Amino acid sequence: MNHLEWSRGFSEHCADRIRLTSGRRSFNWSYQHDRSLKSDAHKTTGLMKKNLKSPFTKVAPPGFTKKSSLIAEQILHSINNGTYPPESKLPAERLIAEQMDVGRPAVREAISALQIVGVLDSRPGDGTYVAAALPPEVTGETGIAVLEESDSPFEVLQARKAMEIGVVYLAVRNASDEDIRRIKRVWSQKRKMALSGNYRGFIEHGRDFHLAIAEATGSRSIVSLTEGLLRMTHQPLWVNMREQYYRQDATRLQPMVRLHDEIAKAIERRDSEKAIRLVEEHYDIQIEQHYTEPLERAGTPGNGKLTHLRGRLTVGRPRDTIHR
Repeated sequence: MNHLEWSRGFSEHCADRIRLTSGRRSFNWSYQHDRSLKSDAHKTTGLMKKNLKSPFTKVAPPGFTKKSSLIAEQILHSINNGTYPPESKLPAERLIAEQMDVGRPAVREAISALQIVGVLDSRPGDGTYVAAALPPEVTGETGIAVLEESDSPFEVLQARKAMEIGVVYLAVRNASDEDIRRIKRVWSQKRKMALSGNYRGFIEHGRDFHLAIAEATGSRSIVSLTEGLLRMTHQPLWVNMREQYYRQDATRLQPMVRLHDEIAKAIERRDSEKAIRLVEEHYDIQIEQHYTEPLERAGTPGNGKLTHLRGRLTVGRPRDTIHR
């Protein structure tokens, strides 16, 4: 088989795989999502009837402005006009999404941006509140700037999933022994960050792990494309969303630790089918964690770090803190 035939075969393999998995997972996710929305619609109908004069309105077509920015502007307006004073609780994400007629990912991104600038505060197991001590002028320009300057984490995750299916396939085929040692070494460092409760370190070392896999393909083009997507992933908006999510409950990190460990092992064993399945699961779980699990249903916050006990990851006490 010549190089052209191999390349054509690989492209067809990736396309078939993406169509198969995307169709299956999209159907399941859409079905469950629609069911969830219908259920929540029944729950929220009573609340909406009691409060017919909702402070939020449908978001107009965004044009050159991101939907998340328009959502943040409405939230800020409701804070500035006294509808939601300091320490008051915002409506549930789903209710905001329904009232503004937007998708939930955009609402979550808007809320995260306002958390970054200190306007909103997330309380695990309770919901989102207006900060007790607001900035002198709550104009929201900084929060809007965070959104406008950041790529949508939801869209970046989808792009990374589509690309890394092919990347891990090539890595399994082309990785040298030294490439595999480097992947294992980087994963070991990332894993230490998780076990010590260093969420920021765990997130930042993710770049090194995925870049090491891209480098194992032996393709400079793939490495360059991967670096571009990783830069988007490590923008302030996404880093804040992930860090806050893990801080609310340290056990949420367990699926990510397991998946990274299994991906490294699958590459070492040259098992391309399993590596691809794990990469798909890796991104599906991240999307589910950050975009479908309600913040107001978040469990009781964990103590902060993961420790290893008889081969299992359990919750321990944190060592690092974030100063705002």
